[in-house]
Amino acid sequence: MSKHHSEKKGNEQNLPDFEHFLSREEIEIHDKVHVTKVSFSRRTKIAFWFLRIYIAMMIILVIVGFTRV
Repeated sequence: MSKHHSEKKGNEQNLPDFEHFLSREEIEIHDKVHVTKVSFSRRTKIAFWFLRIYIAMMIILVIVGFTRV
């Protein structure tokens, strides 16, 4: 194994997965897409909380139903 190859291998272990892939495939030029966090409206957040509560209640009702059988 060459000295250059062993140095590359040591550096790859500290990189995140995508950066690791790029260095392993020896891709030097790539465009990164910047992602911004999506902000939801208050109504959407409330709807999702009600959905979570509904799912939790249905799970509890199914468990109670199975225990009575």
